[in-house]
Amino acid sequence: MENRSVVAYILIFLSLALSIYLFVNPNLLVPKGYELAIDGYLISRTLVMIFALYLVSKLGYALLNKKG
Repeated sequence: MENRSVVAYILIFLSLALSIYLFVNPNLLVPKGYELAIDGYLISRTLVMIFALYLVSKLGYALLNKKG
């Protein structure tokens, strides 16, 4: 039980830290050489990253709330 809650807290903290880091430094989302014509690619890449971080944090919360 204790091991599962540690993993859950690590997943939640990791997704939160990565989200904050990407919010502070958004240049990591733009590949080299695509600074001028990247609007659609950047939006789709950001949405995929947001969804992945949401799933990781949801998995962490599910591990915390799981009975048994």
